[in-house]
Amino acid sequence: MMAIYAVTTALAGFAKDINTLLIIRAIQGIAIANTPIALKIVRDLFPPGKFSIGQSIVTSAYSAGMGIGVVLGLVIGVVLGPVIVASYGWQSIFYMCTPIAAILLFFSWRGLPVESKKINEHFPADDQKTRRFKISIDLPGTATMTVALVAFLVAFTNSSSGELLTFVAPMVIGAVSLVLFVITENKVKKPLIPLELLTQPAILLGNVSMLMFGIVQYIILTAVPQLGAAPSGSGLGLDPEAVGLLQLPMSLAVLIFGPIFGVMLARTQGLNTKLLVPSMATITISFLLITIFHSTGSEGGGSLFLFGMAAALLPVTLFNIIITLIPKKFTGISAASSSDMRIIGGAIGPVIATLIMSSTMVNIEMDGTTSEYPSQAAFNNVFFVGLLISIVATILVALMH
Repeated sequence: MMAIYAVTTALAGFAKDINTLLIIRAIQGIAIANTPIALKIVRDLFPPGKFSIGQSIVTSAYSAGMGIGVVLGLVIGVVLGPVIVASYGWQSIFYMCTPIAAILLFFSWRGLPVESKKINEHFPADDQKTRRFKISIDLPGTATMTVALVAFLVAFTNSSSGELLTFVAPMVIGAVSLVLFVITENKVKKPLIPLELLTQPAILLGNVSMLMFGIVQYIILTAVPQLGAAPSGSGLGLDPEAVGLLQLPMSLAVLIFGPIFGVMLARTQGLNTKLLVPSMATITISFLLITIFHSTGSEGGGSLFLFGMAAALLPVTLFNIIITLIPKKFTGISAASSSDMRIIGGAIGPVIATLIMSSTMVNIEMDGTTSEYPSQAAFNNVFFVGLLISIVATILVALMH
């Protein structure tokens, strides 16, 4: 899987049209979907009482890596962006990522243990050769879930186009597929997702909270650059370099506090449940502050730094709590389900932000040209909606106790 990811990362830079790029990116996505296996490996190899240590390290490393990537992206974009794009085009993004993918492949190949003893425990000693590769796959469940997820994501993506049919049709297909998925999972012997497990109150509330966190995170990532780039009378009227630096406080907070929180949670048992509600409440406070104070870049930067601190902590605590509540054999599917919730939220957030910002437009003249931009009230409404979602999510995580 990592080899496929490294190869497709390299090939993406050579795509000549959008369709080829989409196909390569789809294969790339299939390959990187193996990331929940990391948590399963950690749970298999760590002693029972030490799993939270490995889990905290993995999830905090993810947050720290995201922070490093954004910071490096901003630095490269501000300093070298014009030169790189002018010389090599958008393909340069994939060229720069290819060596990183190759290094990741090498570490996976040389560093990940292959424990044949654990593998053989799944099969009787007299039947290992014939049964080793007979892995049961819930094809109907996989198909219906895939159609449902894709249909919903297409609907959310098309909702800003203004064409009702392109939104309603995928939503209907997604709803029907979701019903078929539930029916299928209740009938098959080995379902893809054990519904009776994921519908337990604490796990269900945790996954919904993860969905909402994905929404508010990407509301921030969508609205803040628009606020910075929009001219005075609409937004802050910043130069492109300053717009990029607007998100630097949030990225630095994730980068700094991701590892710190990971170590704290690993060393102290029970700290996950104690910090879960405060982390979500901190996100709510950051939205309250940015809703009230966003007339200058420095005001927004302080709120975003606070949001970044909470964004480094919340996923770790949620993942730890959800996974420790489930049987060991369901670690992979539970981690994948929680990750999907965050990804789906990441698809919904930009749509919500775009719809609200485009609902109230103002005409602003710049350099002799009049163009439409979101009104100041539209930006206020975006952050207010994020605040409401954060409040609901805070209530949900409080109910998990």
